[in-house]
Amino acid sequence: MANKPLTLLPTGYKSSCSVTASNHTQREKICTENMGETLGDRIGLSDEVINAAASLAMKAHDCTGKPFLRKKGLPVTVFAFAGSWLPDDWCAQPPFGETKMDTSNFPSLKSLGDDGVALVNGSFPPAIQCHPIITCQKGEKSNWREEASCFHRLLVGCSGGHPGNSIPLGEVRAQSEPTPLRHFRIPLVGDRIFGHAVRREKWSDHFIHFVMRYDLIPRIMLGPSSTEHKQILDFFNPGSESFRKHTDSSLGLYSSVMRNASMVANYDACNFMGCKIPALETLRNFIELSPYRPFGTYIFFSGSGKPWSQEEDAEAAKQWSQEEDAEAAKKGLNEHLAYQLKKLQSLGKQNVVYLDHLEELPVSSDGSPATVNTTLNDLGLSTQAMLCLQATGELEKRKSRNQDKIINDYKQKIEGELRKLSKYKEKAETCGLGYYDSFKLQEKEDDFQANVSRLVLAGYWDEMMEMLKAYELPDEFEKSHDFILLGTDYRRTVEPLDIANFYRHAKDEETGFYVKKGTRPKRYRYIQNWLEHAEKKPSGSRSESCFWAEVEDLRIKTRSNGSSPEIKQKVQQLGQNLIKWIDDESLGKDVLLENSTFVKWWKPLPPEYKSEPESSRIMKLIH
Repeated sequence: MANKPLTLLPTGYKSSCSVTASNHTQREKICTENMGETLGDRIGLSDEVINAAASLAMKAHDCTGKPFLRKKGLPVTVFAFAGSWLPDDWCAQPPFGETKMDTSNFPSLKSLGDDGVALVNGSFPPAIQCHPIITCQKGEKSNWREEASCFHRLLVGCSGGHPGNSIPLGEVRAQSEPTPLRHFRIPLVGDRIFGHAVRREKWSDHFIHFVMRYDLIPRIMLGPSSTEHKQILDFFNPGSESFRKHTDSSLGLYSSVMRNASMVANYDACNFMGCKIPALETLRNFIELSPYRPFGTYIFFSGSGKPWSQEEDAEAAKQWSQEEDAEAAKKGLNEHLAYQLKKLQSLGKQNVVYLDHLEELPVSSDGSPATVNTTLNDLGLSTQAMLCLQATGELEKRKSRNQDKIINDYKQKIEGELRKLSKYKEKAETCGLGYYDSFKLQEKEDDFQANVSRLVLAGYWDEMMEMLKAYELPDEFEKSHDFILLGTDYRRTVEPLDIANFYRHAKDEETGFYVKKGTRPKRYRYIQNWLEHAEKKPSGSRSESCFWAEVEDLRIKTRSNGSSPEIKQKVQQLGQNLIKWIDDESLGKDVLLENSTFVKWWKPLPPEYKSEPESSRIMKLIH
């Protein structure tokens, strides 16, 4: 090949040298046949735009008088932000400075299952306040487009606040699409939940990271904050006496970052493979690993010359001299300032190698196709690094198998059991009792069979929830329209039976109210979160499947302290919710059968417990 190949690694690449984006890959094999395809063709950005972004980034990097620079006259507008040279702007609280994301402005940046909030570098979000053109107004309502756009602006703010980052902002597209952004050398900003949320929302393609092979700065957050950080920042600060002057701190920072990157990669690889190595677990108790994980698509520029760890085994790698380490450390800083040079200026003439099917990568480059062989050699991946890559690939394979199992097996079985319960519900309604009360009494054979279906379905959904909790399903699974509908049908059909069983056995006397945290089965909370997230509704707004739990709880409370204004308000709210849920067909009219638990309790209540016009409508609907 006349030109050195670029390497476009999918999200999921992890090595002992560096960690790239998260664990998601879509293509089926190692693609080497499209060597004529340029990088610009692949990512949808022209050479002109990429070069303009890189060039403007370096100008902003050396410009201390303006917070940002802007370039017009291209298909996109390019903004480049001046760097920050203050250690606190990188890590305010050692060792890693992580803090919980503000979900009031960014409700999507969390785990939908357990509501775990993404962690981000605490120094980054405040940086957005320094850039008025991208400030997201607090308190504005967050529909999908607004949140996605504001989220992108936040990343512009936090990435642009550090050396050499530039972001081309594309023209606004259709209402359903956020403006596409591309970043150069964005630091790691969030944890595993952060990356998971970005992939789930399908925002990853908007973040394309260009990284030189030796550039240390994109990996710097993998190591803890240290005294070397200040000296390194002085290296990039045009106003410092140490500007572009290498010191011993370069070697110290390089060694720390690479050592910690290796530990993170190996620890994650073991988890991906389901291996629990006692030594690593023990080490984890003494050494705090970086919480940050990459996201988006990383484009690595493969270099020439001797790689970092080209030796065949770890022992050989340890034999590197201190001089060689020092040289690599210098190169790691110098390359951070080299993005506007020939590497980017000749993108249109370079070829691209896509390493997608990671589990099929060879442990060594021997015997692999020539282009892959060259790329692996140029990246300098050690055997240990290749094993980490393979572990990521195997995880993706396992995720795909699990999803296929759910789609091809569980889905049909779940639908079959739900059909049985639907017939049970219809039969109970014709008897004038309703299936909640019928199930609670457990007087007939049909009630027993319904309980069997309830338990079978719980097994399927609990297994799925465990897969999600362990990140063993694709990140976008929770956004699947088919499974949101199936889960909602399951929750509305089966949770009333769980509630009936709960109060039939008087479990409330032991554990308290059904809906309180720790009592309600997690599978229902997970599935409810899916629907609320898909509809952009507040948490708890889709609680119609808990209607009977509210009824049972208020029945008890109106007997014991019914005169309480708080209880009266809750009863009125229940009536309002009942009408709303019946109108949108999320709750069946069988709850208003004359002999139902609800009607027997609600009708005798004094007028002050009932609000109009809901009360009148309820009376008309009772049958």
